[in-house]
Amino acid sequence: MSDGREDELIYEPFDDEPVYYELDERAGTHPADNDLDDQALADEEELHDPDPRVRRAVRTSHQKRRIGGMLAGGRRLTWGSVSRLPRVIEPTIGPITLLVLLVVYVTTLQTHIAGSFNPDLPGGYLRNEYIKDVGEIQVALNVWGTIHHTGYPLYAILGNLFTAGLRVLAVEPAYAASLYALAWGMLALGGLGFLIWRWTGRVSLALVSVALLGLTRSIWIHNVLAEVYSMSLAISVLLLLVVLWPLHNETASAARRRLLLLALLGGIGVAHHRAVAFFAPGLLVAAWRLVWLVRARWWWTLLGMVGLALVGFVPYAYLPLNAWYGGEWVYGEPDTWDGFWTEFTGREADRLVTLPDGLDGWRSNAQAVWDILATELTLPGLLAGLVCLALACIVTPQRYAACIVTLCAAGPALFALAYHTAVLPEAILMPVVMALVVGVALTIDWLARLRSPFPALSTVAMLAMVGWVGALVHAHHAFVRELVTEPTGLQTIERIRHVPRDGQPALMLPWGPRYSAAAYSRLVTEENADLLLVDHKGDYEELLDSGYQLYTEWETFYTYPLPWPNALNPNPDNTSTWWPERLGWDGRLGRFHITSAAPGLVQLSNTLPELLETPDPVGWRDPELLVLFGVSRYDAWLTCDEVSIYLHVIWMAEDIPQQNPSIYVHLTGDELAPNPPNADSRYPVYGLYPFTEWWGPAQLVRDDFTLPRLPDRTLVRFGLYDPAAPAVKIGERVLPVAECQPAAWAE
Repeated sequence: MSDGREDELIYEPFDDEPVYYELDERAGTHPADNDLDDQALADEEELHDPDPRVRRAVRTSHQKRRIGGMLAGGRRLTWGSVSRLPRVIEPTIGPITLLVLLVVYVTTLQTHIAGSFNPDLPGGYLRNEYIKDVGEIQVALNVWGTIHHTGYPLYAILGNLFTAGLRVLAVEPAYAASLYALAWGMLALGGLGFLIWRWTGRVSLALVSVALLGLTRSIWIHNVLAEVYSMSLAISVLLLLVVLWPLHNETASAARRRLLLLALLGGIGVAHHRAVAFFAPGLLVAAWRLVWLVRARWWWTLLGMVGLALVGFVPYAYLPLNAWYGGEWVYGEPDTWDGFWTEFTGREADRLVTLPDGLDGWRSNAQAVWDILATELTLPGLLAGLVCLALACIVTPQRYAACIVTLCAAGPALFALAYHTAVLPEAILMPVVMALVVGVALTIDWLARLRSPFPALSTVAMLAMVGWVGALVHAHHAFVRELVTEPTGLQTIERIRHVPRDGQPALMLPWGPRYSAAAYSRLVTEENADLLLVDHKGDYEELLDSGYQLYTEWETFYTYPLPWPNALNPNPDNTSTWWPERLGWDGRLGRFHITSAAPGLVQLSNTLPELLETPDPVGWRDPELLVLFGVSRYDAWLTCDEVSIYLHVIWMAEDIPQQNPSIYVHLTGDELAPNPPNADSRYPVYGLYPFTEWWGPAQLVRDDFTLPRLPDRTLVRFGLYDPAAPAVKIGERVLPVAECQPAAWAE
């Protein structure tokens, strides 16, 4: 084999690699297997032929079939029966199970802008971790934008090409982004199914395995909403396809092509998501036989591999180019070297990359990894998967492939154990889930080949696998539906419609899901294209000096507290000067103050507040207006749309009140009834602006309240009460719902 003709080098299995070419003679195998039986008998006779040329030809034939046995499971690749299932049922199990997967995916694809969950509520943290970046990606995939660290440039480039084609067909932009993620997910599932079929020759087993893997929770989630992890898994599966795809009589040239393709895919994968590098241990072991074949020209092959691996990082030029050419959706500052390097390395997440603190920390991480896998597969499924993977690595004909897949999964498992909070662990562990499903498939194939006293064992295993698919649908469907239908993003867009359009409106939202939803309505659907959008890094003082009116949602003050105690942050020690500092208030032009601008929206200002132009102390004491503690009701009116009633009140005060009355707002019928729908508030402006924090005399402060529109509720009653005597309502005003005017945004 050293005559220089490397194209004729034939791969011979190493001594420690299992070689199987046993034939399945049981009833129910494919008729083509009988050809192998006949050939084996003929070979046995010809081995004793006196002609040495005949004997050499037979030995060569044996060698080829031995290699095929090792790589393909020892039998011809057919629609071979997995078990003794009735012949009518056998061909239908796989397609029906695959159809279930497709129906489930179609009915759970996210079709609108993503929302978010309150991480402080039970179960909210994990739900929010799954979808908190989805809105950002939905925007980036529709406006040629860039994504958070580590940039994912190739994902963004291909995604924009993909969604552009779908939008020509009038597909909703957010839906198009979900379909893009689904395309990567189906590539991953299809590639793995193809491998299982190639290893076992059993189409139904491969299809059921695809459905089983596709319905584990995290893979299901990342296949139906716009996230980067479906592409990561797809590239990982393609790497397995290249390194484990069985070929007979492999030459050095073919081995070199495989190595170069591995390097190219590996570079693309690591450039896309660094977690793909965790596959390296298994890939290196599997690639050793290829390295052995190209040993005569190893250095040239190595140089080619390095060059192709670096090609995977070329798309990173997209990040600075996008910023230089005025991209509308650019994360960070990739047009500077420091900003580019920060995004490329993911330096922002360095604080999360920490090892566990002591033995308890390791134990906690191990328990968390176990819990995740048990949730993905169900606890019985996890136990079965571990047993099957062990069997697949020890006794099955495909144990070499099973060991490689296991080694590839070991890297992600160890990373999730050591750095559990660095990256979403549920996503990091997806290759581990895949390895367990592969183990189940290979073990069922082994059971079908096994001459055991329990011939129905493989039948039971196959039916159990189908039942497992149904169990996963039952276990995860509600959770996935909750994620993809979460309405916060849509609600944010609806609220933005309320922003007053007179003057120059600017909306401030902290970077996150709500900001992404607002940007989606401004940049993608363009329904709020006339609105300037700024995040928490904006120069608000310059905006106000330029004549803009600055608005934000009242929930923003959870993240960035006000400088005084309020209903969201009652502790005076937790107040912040964040807002006054960024609004440029220096104490001379007035006092930082807020007022409601529309339902759910707050206007911020650093100049003198709106004052009553002609103060009338006598009028303030008018019994029709004066309510409590010197607070008066200047004006009040109702507007409405199809689903809600909006009460608008303007409060005023003779002087800065020394006490804080509370506000009640009730929706009632003509007759009072207990527990009416209400919008009560501790303080004005969504509980954010206590009366005692007002700027000074004659200040006008607007308040907005939202009530449901109900057919049997005809009156809105509101007023004030002393928190010390809540049963006593003071200064009540009654407004008929029938007299409400159409809201400006509803016209």
